[in-house]
Amino acid sequence: MWYYEETGKGIIILRSHMRPGSIVIILFSAIILFFSGCAPESGINKKKFSELNRTVQDLKTALSSEEPCNMPDKLLQSLNSGITSLKDKAASQDEHRLIAAYSDLLIVCNDGMLLCRSRSKFVSFQFVPKGRVYVTQDLDPLVEKYGFTTERHLYQPTGEYWRSIAADSINVIWENARFQIKIIENMVNYN
Repeated sequence: MWYYEETGKGIIILRSHMRPGSIVIILFSAIILFFSGCAPESGINKKKFSELNRTVQDLKTALSSEEPCNMPDKLLQSLNSGITSLKDKAASQDEHRLIAAYSDLLIVCNDGMLLCRSRSKFVSFQFVPKGRVYVTQDLDPLVEKYGFTTERHLYQPTGEYWRSIAADSINVIWENARFQIKIIENMVNYN
């Protein structure tokens, strides 16, 4: 506790009831707290993310293939398990952002695989025009998320309307996945 004392000559003397050692400890603690808050983060430990990066490169290869819809399920499972295992081990903001980027890639790839399955599921239905994909409730969120243009159709036997999207709408999703891979590569290479 500090207090001031006036002398008869108008001079103020600052006095403290703290021991001199306490003041040194408080000042030292303040300096340590200040500098620890200013210390740069460690960036990205590339070794920690090496397995996930190999998986991303395999996904990149699958997306560059003739038919990305034939991507092995094990790639997405490997990406998911890698994200899960590293989520709590991120040591810096950069690593947290990198894990978020991997998670975004997983979401986009899962969206693509959902559209691939729907595209192949309804190809044999006579009422679905060639080059179109029947929009089920599962696909409604994707139509909204990616802004796919829909066409409305009338199913004659029941008089019910249904919607479809172009079969090549999948290319929009795969392009998003490729873009997300570039983001990840830039984060890994430049941090």
